[in-house]
Amino acid sequence: MSDEARLLAELHATRALMREPAPAPRIGHAALWAHATRAAGNPVDLIVVRAIRTDPGVARRYRTLLGAQAIAHAPLAAAASDGALLRRRVGPFELEILEGTPPLLILRGVEERPPRTIEAWLGDEGVRLDLAPPVEGAIVLALDPAVPEAEALGRMLRDPGSAVFLL
Repeated sequence: MSDEARLLAELHATRALMREPAPAPRIGHAALWAHATRAAGNPVDLIVVRAIRTDPGVARRYRTLLGAQAIAHAPLAAAASDGALLRRRVGPFELEILEGTPPLLILRGVEERPPRTIEAWLGDEGVRLDLAPPVEGAIVLALDPAVPEAEALGRMLRDPGSAVFLL
C-alpha cells in the first residue's frame, strides 16, 4: 500500500472515530449523593453536572436524592405574583421576593431547624446558594444582579416551573 493510500485510510478511520459519540459515563448513587450534599460554592464534579443536565434519568435520581434530604421542596412550585411582589410556598415555608435595588428574597416559616441552603432547578440549569441564619423568624438573601448565582436564583424562583429545595 502506498503512503498516500495509507494516509487516506487513516484519515477515514479517524473521521469515523470522531463521529461516534463516546459512551456516557455511568453515574453511581455515591457520586450523586456527594453532589447533593456538597456545600454551596465548593468545587463540583463536572462529569456529574453534565450527566444531570443531559440525562433525564440521572436528573430524576438527583432530584429524588435532593428531595430526600431537603427540609422542604417543591418539584414544580406554584407561584403567584401581583407585580412588584412574588410569593410561593415551599412546604411549610413562604418565599417572597421584594423588588428593589437589589431584589430581596425573604424566607419565612423558619422552624426549629432552619434551612441552610437553597437549590433551584429550571430545565437543565441549577443554582445553589447558602442562606444566612434567621433573624426574628425570617431569612433574607439579596438577589443582587451583579452576582450571577443570585441573579439566576431570582429568575428561577419567579418561574412557576422551577423546582426548589430547601436544605
